[in-house]
Amino acid sequence: MLKILKGISDWVDRITIIIAAVLVALILFLSIYGAIFRYVMGNPLAWPLTVERILMIWAALLGIPAALKRGQHMGVEGLIRALPEKAELLIRYIGYLIIALFVITLFWYGWLEVAGNNDTYMINASVRISSKWLIAALPVSALIQLLHLFTAPFVIKEEMEKDFSEEYIEPSL
Repeated sequence: MLKILKGISDWVDRITIIIAAVLVALILFLSIYGAIFRYVMGNPLAWPLTVERILMIWAALLGIPAALKRGQHMGVEGLIRALPEKAELLIRYIGYLIIALFVITLFWYGWLEVAGNNDTYMINASVRISSKWLIAALPVSALIQLLHLFTAPFVIKEEMEKDFSEEYIEPSL
């Protein structure tokens, strides 16, 4: 069952990374587009910056599960590595449990906010979208993180097998 979840998690991760990359590319495109209209044509557009903000929130919140999936969340590796193997394993699982509690809370309150929000987000004078599209990034990100947390044993195994000694040594000239 865990291997099936890992397969689903891997697939969702690939899709998430593609979507996040497309969003970042769109942000870049809109920045250039807005700059051309502002500085070359002398006709600044109000909406690109607002759309960029929405895309940035989605891109960032889709990037968090990708980092979690790879075990690239913040940690104090040196201290954890100095402990005996069983204590290291216990601390890693406790860390993932704390992350899971936070992600469940993020999902719950994010979902409540989406369900109860009836505001509109103004793109420009004539274009408005529901704020639910902006806020929905929270529960979507949390749901993907929860899926990835089911594969924590695989990530913990990889983290414990990594050799971090070479990562922190400066190569000689």
